[in-house]
Amino acid sequence: MIGWIILGLCLLGFAWLLWTPLRVEIDSENGIFRAEWRHLCAVQWLPEEGFDRMRVEAPFFRRTVQLSGLSKPQNRPKQKEEGTKPVRPSKKKQSFSAKMMWRLGRNLLRTFKIKRLQIWWDSDDFIWNARVYPLASVVNTLGIGRVWINFTGRRELALIVENRPGRMLWAVLHTFITKRSRS
Repeated sequence: MIGWIILGLCLLGFAWLLWTPLRVEIDSENGIFRAEWRHLCAVQWLPEEGFDRMRVEAPFFRRTVQLSGLSKPQNRPKQKEEGTKPVRPSKKKQSFSAKMMWRLGRNLLRTFKIKRLQIWWDSDDFIWNARVYPLASVVNTLGIGRVWINFTGRRELALIVENRPGRMLWAVLHTFITKRSRS
């Protein structure tokens, strides 16, 4: 009986991990650059404290890390003797076709949900702004997000993208399990 309870809790925890969303948030106006696995862990870039500063958060854990201090000095490779020839690796068969990889990439991209997309753009060139303005109008009518072309020098981006590991796993399985009929 205890084994079934433990198995049920493990399956429930695994299902929760598949259901919990992954989220990327970028807001250049407020200085937010954050990637998180909701209620589990998060990484936030802190450009105001330094170009290579990141804050890592998890339950009961919060630490600011400086990335330049993490790298180790690399050993220089030894010089090869002139008499030896490099060994060529044998050619391996390609396990996935280009068409299969294209389908996988397309299916994975379809799993992402854009929750917020707002772009304020000014290229500092009136002619380029005038050329891009119809493209922004098309994007606005498609409902993907909001794009504003301005002539005041304002450049900002607000983007929130979410995905769930379960949707990504389903896309991968769907790509490799289903066969496309040739028509």
